[in-house]
Formats: sequence, C-alpha cells, structure tokens
Amino acid sequence: MRNIVCLACLALVTACGASSDAPSLPDAAEPLADAAIDAGGSTVGAPDSQSVAPGCEHVSALCAKLWECAPFFLKAGYGDLAGCMDRLTKACTEQYKSNGSGLNQAGILACATSLATASCNDIFANNLPACGFRGAYPDGAVCGDNSQCASGFCSHNGSLCGICAAKGASGAPCPSGSNDECQTGLVCSPGKLCATPAPSGGACDENTAPCLLGTFCTTAGTCARTVEAGVECPGAFLDLSKGTLCFGKSTDANPMTAGQIGTAGVGQACGLAPAEGVPATLCAPGGVAACTLTAGSISLLGLPTKGICAALTQDGYTCAATSQCMAAAQCISGTCQIPSGRYCE
Repeated sequence: MRNIVCLACLALVTACGASSDAPSLPDAAEPLADAAIDAGGSTVGAPDSQSVAPGCEHVSALCAKLWECAPFFLKAGYGDLAGCMDRLTKACTEQYKSNGSGLNQAGILACATSLATASCNDIFANNLPACGFRGAYPDGAVCGDNSQCASGFCSHNGSLCGICAAKGASGAPCPSGSNDECQTGLVCSPGKLCATPAPSGGACDENTAPCLLGTFCTTAGTCARTVEAGVECPGAFLDLSKGTLCFGKSTDANPMTAGQIGTAGVGQACGLAPAEGVPATLCAPGGVAACTLTAGSISLLGLPTKGICAALTQDGYTCAATSQCMAAAQCISGTCQIPSGRYCE
C-alpha cells in the first residue's frame, strides 16, 4: 500500500509539470484530492483530531493541509473534508496493523507536527521526510505497503503484493508515476523519471525539471504561476489544486480567460462538455474514473466528452476489475477492499 501522504497526493504530482501544450486530465486510475467545501456547497469546518482513530492522528493534519493547498482535489477525490478523514484513516489503520510496519505513535506525531508547519510546496515536492515511515523489512522482502520496508518503498509493479526496494535517485525511472518511488525531495516527472522540481521562474522540462502544482512550464521553458478562473490566460495549463485550466496564451486576436472545472454528484452530467455552455466537469467523489461514457460520446484526454457520474462501489461489496471502488480501496478477489500488508504475509 502506498505511503499515506502519497496516497492522498498522487494525483497532485501526476498533474505537476503540465507542458505548454494543451493540458491533459489526470490518470483515471487514482483518486484525486479536494477539501474546503462539501458536496452541497456549504463551508466545512476544520478537521477534528478527536475523530481520528488512535494511531492515525496525522490524517487530521494531512486533510487540513490538503484543504489549505489543494481544495479542488479533495472534493473530486473524497467529496468533502469528512470523506478525506474517513478514507485516509481507514487506509492508515490497515497499514498500522501490518507486520513490520514502521507506523508508531512517536513517528505519527512527528509526521503530524511536520504537516502542520509544512508549506504547500513541501507537499507537492515530496519533501516531508518525517512522514516517510520506514519498517523492518529489508530490500527484497515481500511487502504489502511502504511502511513495512526499511527503505520506505514497496515496489508493486501493478500487483497487490510487492518487494521492498530502494527509492530512486535523480534520473531513476518511476514507472508507476508515484513519488513513492523517488527519494525525499524528488518527484516523479511526467516523463516517469525521479527529478528535482523546478521553482517558479526556474527552467523546466517534463523529464528532468517538472514544475510543481500551481505553476506550469511555459513555451519559453520556465515555470510560471497559474491564474484564478476568469483571469487572462498566461499559457496552457491544468491546475487541479484549484480546478482551473487554460488551453493557450491569451492574445489580442484570441483572448482567453481561465475556466473553472466543475464537480458533479452521482447521476449528474460530467465530462469535457457535459452540455452547451457547461464547463468541463469531474465527479465528486470519484474524479475522472467515475465519469462513465454515455451513448454518442467519445473519450478525449482520458475523459468522456459527455458522461454520467456513477456511484462508487463501497468497501465489502462485489466488484469487477473495471469497477471503481472508493478512494484508497481496490478490487481484491472480487470485493472492494483497502489493501493491507497482512494480505501478503
């Protein structure tokens, strides 16, 4: 199972470093993350640490940080702040029960403290060493989640169970697209290489110097800040932290302003163009994966032009390989379950 922080943020890092070409949508196989407003549009209060199960107190700090740094992601991934707390606490609880797990109370509290003072760029840049839990298993041992490994990384290669392995240095491949595969401070670039992210204003490219979320790589090859919805487009970007996008740089001949990606609930319309005059819309929760193709629609950029948001399969219910389980869960032996290192013992 992935590191609990990367589990929440994987979609963030896969969207980082969007090129100056027309933006693409995130990988449909992973949950997104977004938090400040609930599905009905009302403001959600700050997370209550007392509601978090003993041993997983850092989840409260993590969801609070996502709320601060990437509100659109949390809504698309978990529906609301309560959903983030619920799903990540369940995932953490499974890690906590695994043999050899490095999750312990002292480490969890250190992680929570680190998250409380971390910047948004620390989150996006995989720069939270206190949250990289390391376990007892040496490289080469069978594992189910990262916290069991002394290296802090369980290499799955698409399988439920994996092998403990070293994290990649700069330039090493990261085929899954996850920051889990890379050393602290490195991210998995869009080109699937571990790389040091470029700062705002710094030189960028998709392989060796990706831009962090909230910035994009311009045609000039430097990272520039994205803009809010309604502001003139500085270039092509997809910013899933706040759900805005531009398809190119605004000019006098072709003026463009940044659009706001919408969210929809079960049974509602979603897609790149759900209806005339309606902006691109993702499902919340479920993101891209829950948007199912409707008759007469086609798929572009990994999202139907028109679709309907499907209900996610809850834990313990029957699923097929193509089923979309709730965030943090997988279809295991025909049932949606949260993966655990215990399955690989």
